[in-house]
Amino acid sequence: MLSLLAAALLTGCAGGPAAPSVQMVPNLTPAPMGVRDTVYNPLRPAPALRLTDQDGRSFDLTALRGSPVFVYFGYTHCPDICPTTLADIRAAIARAAIPAKVVFVTIDPARDTPAKMKQYVDFYAAGFIGLSGSDADIATAAKAWGVGYTRGPADANGNYAMTHTTESYLVDSAGLLRNHIFFGAPTNLVVSILQTAGG
Repeated sequence: MLSLLAAALLTGCAGGPAAPSVQMVPNLTPAPMGVRDTVYNPLRPAPALRLTDQDGRSFDLTALRGSPVFVYFGYTHCPDICPTTLADIRAAIARAAIPAKVVFVTIDPARDTPAKMKQYVDFYAAGFIGLSGSDADIATAAKAWGVGYTRGPADANGNYAMTHTTESYLVDSAGLLRNHIFFGAPTNLVVSILQTAGG
């Protein structure tokens, strides 16, 4: 299922807790436009995504039909890749001037409660949605999207890192899974991708 997603790069987010101070996070791996194909061919319906949002309410991805949606799996304690990706997506949405939504799904539900997710996504912008759930629910969602992740060993202070798929996924306004976007994709590429997804 979703073989292209399953083949996505797994990269660790090292270190302990870090606030999502997006102004201080550099674009770590800039890549030239066109370096990788991002389009699903043929397009397919987006996998199910039913979890709990940052306000403690049940969430279903189908409720966002009519707007393009970026979906990204990560965790709030990630000091680099996750906040960089979310900041890059936010910049692309602003440049494209298309009211896209962003759904950030935790892979670390032990630490990322709905309250923690709310605090985190509020650093970014209105329209960002943070999803959490039980270990089993997160595992089911990640498998459906072809996302892999593992928990690293804890240090003396109990902090640990997660290794996870670093791609983000664009669902178009009709609910079709359109693109898998590599980490470090330049803003102009993401803007171009978003403009094909409908507003």
